[in-house]
Amino acid sequence: MSRCLMILPSELPVNEASRGMETIMLKCICGALAACSLAVPLAVCAAYPDRPVTLVVPSVPGGAADVVGRLVAAEMSKQWSVPVIVENRAGGAGVIGSQAVARAKPDGYTLLLGPDASFTAVPYLMQDVPYRTEDFAPVATLATLQYVLVASPSAPFKSLRELLEQARARPDAITYASGGPGSTHHLAMALFEHAAGISLEHVPYKAAPQGFVGVMGNQVDLMFIVASTAVPQIKAGKVQGLANAGAAPIAGAPDLPMVKDEVKDFTFYSWFGLFAPAKTPAPVLADLQRAVAAVLKSPEVQDKMQAQGMIVGDQDGLSLSERIAHDTRVLAPVLSDIKTAISKQQ
Repeated sequence: MSRCLMILPSELPVNEASRGMETIMLKCICGALAACSLAVPLAVCAAYPDRPVTLVVPSVPGGAADVVGRLVAAEMSKQWSVPVIVENRAGGAGVIGSQAVARAKPDGYTLLLGPDASFTAVPYLMQDVPYRTEDFAPVATLATLQYVLVASPSAPFKSLRELLEQARARPDAITYASGGPGSTHHLAMALFEHAAGISLEHVPYKAAPQGFVGVMGNQVDLMFIVASTAVPQIKAGKVQGLANAGAAPIAGAPDLPMVKDEVKDFTFYSWFGLFAPAKTPAPVLADLQRAVAAVLKSPEVQDKMQAQGMIVGDQDGLSLSERIAHDTRVLAPVLSDIKTAISKQQ
């Protein structure tokens, strides 16, 4: 980087030589400022970001949110030549990590990889949630997760139609697992019960992987689980794959029947979005949106997300704000019942 010795005009002798020196000095200063302005705003002479950025993932390492967070962080670090550090802050159904970002300085240096439930369900199901949806500035949808309805190997039904017939004949006799009250898996099944007009028995686990083990071990009958987890175990014969909860075939299991073909208009996805604290300056949000758009076009990111059974970005054209509003409306018919059930279990 070139250096420029700055001499104050008051230090120069008043003669022709000094005027020559002033000209040289001004050219040097202007050149330096011009070089700076090519890369950054003149007012600060530094671009966003000019120091490490923290991406808070409100879950334990190794889960789907963590996988997406680390993929996005690595790619953004390459783009910016600035470290993007993933910080796992698990606990409270995502509340702990979300709260930390809601209270962070709104300068773009602390971001949240937010799961949908943190914005569409948790604020309505939990008492005294220490943040509101309005405490965040939505940036973009990063990934959408596909789900499969699976059954235990010994379940007495071998198809979705048989499940529905038995559930209608024997209310609350069939059990399903979830990652806990208010979890994504719980929300999916509550919507399924509502749409199908059936009633099942909820068996909550501390985490989704434990619930899935319960299904594989014939301790619980059913579960909605992400496709990346379900498909290998379906192929291995450890669970029955009853149906695809989405609207399009799943790579690796294209022949799975669709729930929507038996239960009118039923589809279910979950998603991860990128959020900044509310009041983050508009230019910073615009920079973030451009960076995310470039990240999601990366072949490496696309390949790795698709290998995890995820759909990259917001391919349905919904903005993140629209997605939150849409999903909140969809969940509205079941949130009250879920909240009542949670209260009884506490």
